[in-house]
Amino acid sequence: MAGKAIIYDELSAPAAQALIDGGMRMAILPTGATEQHGPHLPLNVDYLCAYRIALGVSEQLGIPVFPPLPFGHSGGHAGLPATLSLRPETFQRVIEELCEWAYTTGFRRILVLNGHLPNIAPLQCAITNLCVAHPDFRLKALSWWDITAELQKQMYGDSSYGFPHGNIVETSMMRYFRDDLVDMSKATKVEKGKPMFFAYLLRKLSKTGHMGDPSGSTVALGEKLYRMAVDGLVPQVRAALVEEPPHP
Repeated sequence: MAGKAIIYDELSAPAAQALIDGGMRMAILPTGATEQHGPHLPLNVDYLCAYRIALGVSEQLGIPVFPPLPFGHSGGHAGLPATLSLRPETFQRVIEELCEWAYTTGFRRILVLNGHLPNIAPLQCAITNLCVAHPDFRLKALSWWDITAELQKQMYGDSSYGFPHGNIVETSMMRYFRDDLVDMSKATKVEKGKPMFFAYLLRKLSKTGHMGDPSGSTVALGEKLYRMAVDGLVPQVRAALVEEPPHP
C-alpha cells in the first residue's frame, strides 16, 4: 500500500537522523538538467521526470528522496537558447561532494535516478571514485527510461538520428505531471534520420531543438509511462535495500 513520499529536505534534522538510526540507510538522488526541449516543453523536463518517479518509489518503500539536482551536463545544447549547463567534470564533482556528505550523514546506499542522457558518463566516473574512497558505499546511476526494456523501447522508438529528446515519451510524461507547462500547438515532428556515427551538437540535427514526433502525446500515455517506471523500479530497489556484495 502506497504511503506518503519522504521528501528529505522537508524533514527536520532530528527527523532525518531518526530515519537513519531506524535503519533507513538508502536514499534516491534525482538528477536532470535545465535545458531547452524545443518550443513546446519547459526547461525542467529532465529533473522533474526523475523526481516524480523517485517520489513514486518513495511512496511505496519509504526511501527518502533528496532534492533533485536541476543542472547537468548539457554542453551539446550549445548554440540553442535558454539552457543552463555544467561542464561534465563540474557535474561529476558536484555528485561526488553531495554523496560524500550523504555518506558522512549516515547513508550507505544511493540510487542516482537520472533524467538526462549525457549525465550518465560523469555519473559513472563519480561512482567509481566514491567506491574507491568508501568500499562499503553502494551506488547506482540509472536513467529512468532504462528501468525496464519496455520503457527503453518506448523512449528510443521515437527519435531523430538515434536521439530521443522532447519526443512523445517526454512530452506525454510532462503532460501528465504539468500539462499547464506544455504547448501542444508547437509540438512538431522532426525528421527521423539515420543514427550518426560521429557526435554532433544538437543544433546540427534539429532546428527546433527537439527530436522525434511529440504531436501524439497525451496525458493518458504519460500516466501509463509513469506507472511503468515506478512499478518497474520498486522491486529493483526493494532488492537493493538488502543486497550484499558477492564473495568470490
